[in-house]
Amino acid sequence: MAYHDETPVLPITCVPRILVVADDLPHRSIVTRMVRAMGFPVWSSSSSHAALRFLRDHPREMRLLLADLRLRRMDGGELAERARDLDQRIHAVLMVGCSDAYMDDLALGYHYLPFVEKPVGFAGLAAVLIDLLGPVPAADDRPAIRRPRRRQEAVQHRL
Repeated sequence: MAYHDETPVLPITCVPRILVVADDLPHRSIVTRMVRAMGFPVWSSSSSHAALRFLRDHPREMRLLLADLRLRRMDGGELAERARDLDQRIHAVLMVGCSDAYMDDLALGYHYLPFVEKPVGFAGLAAVLIDLLGPVPAADDRPAIRRPRRRQEAVQHRL
């Protein structure tokens, strides 16, 4: 006897997911923590090529790409364009620092993309993300996600 259910399958979470791409580890770590503190699920990548592979392997899962303009091999603007080729729904935001004439000209080439200035501040980043994605649902509206417990050995060194 076969069971047929006509109930639509709903996604586990409706909170937009964000991919942070920066090759500088401290910068990437800080931005990732800020995004997570705002309540958005966040993934990070250290290179443009790894980010594109991730987007190809996880189609339509990311809603926003937050990329440093100054990336090795492929700048953040080109990454944003290639990400949009994979998924037209994805938003892109560039992290831009004032450094030299070349970077200023490069940033002008992507004038149609929103940006946040480096060093990235919490308030400025939150304003851009909320403008593009809307407010994050309250924690009570999101499904609970259990994190694995740390092993006791890993916790003992902090005592």
